[in-house]
Amino acid sequence: MFKKENTHRILNAWKRLLIAYLLSFAASTLIAHILVQFLDINPETIFEISTKRLSYAIPLFDAGSKMGIDSGILLFVWNAAGALATISFIYTVALLNPHKVDFFPQGIRKLFCGKTKMKLLCFLPGCLKIEEEAMRRAYVWLMVPLLGMILLGIESGLSASTASYIFDSYTIGFISMLPHGIIEIPTISLAGAVTFSAHLLLKEKVKSNMTAEIFSKIETYRKNIPIQAIAFSVIFCLFIAGLVEAHITQKIISNLAQ
Repeated sequence: MFKKENTHRILNAWKRLLIAYLLSFAASTLIAHILVQFLDINPETIFEISTKRLSYAIPLFDAGSKMGIDSGILLFVWNAAGALATISFIYTVALLNPHKVDFFPQGIRKLFCGKTKMKLLCFLPGCLKIEEEAMRRAYVWLMVPLLGMILLGIESGLSASTASYIFDSYTIGFISMLPHGIIEIPTISLAGAVTFSAHLLLKEKVKSNMTAEIFSKIETYRKNIPIQAIAFSVIFCLFIAGLVEAHITQKIISNLAQ
């Protein structure tokens, strides 16, 4: 596969992930307004739901603060861990290859390579058309970045929208995400594009129903894209985003709230 094709596929995946984020952000913002304005739901309740996932990082931030670690560094570590985990899916998809079930780690491969049809997966777009269970699982495995960006967009939209009610200011609600979000969201999308681009490749080839060949193509594709360079770029940008969120964004919000 030519390098130009790889670049095009990653850029295409990156743009799709950004669009998914923006659409889910817009939809959840509208839904939050409807819930507050027409159903009279407390905006603080919605805000707590939207930040529930972030609450799992509180022990990390508390421990780090006690050790004197800058909050920007802690935000960077949290976001970088998530981004690198997303990139790892393009490696771990090989565990779903039924033709290598006896390879190390055998126990995990046998667990992932079950032949029982996972009915829940059939509700995801494109899954019903896939007959081979291994391909269906790989298809969803490589779709995780898309699902993650949709979830992130929903959380961001709900959080920004309800914050505008809590602080009685639309400016504060949306500026709370803008300075660091301009860096953070495209960067997280780039990390996701590594794995999601392989999903797009699988989507093109899945009609052949040749499981071994498709897994081989995914492995070849992985070896021919600059994952290490992308990972370093992601880490650097998330480091900047963490510092911006901790120091610049918070300072802007404090000034606006006065």
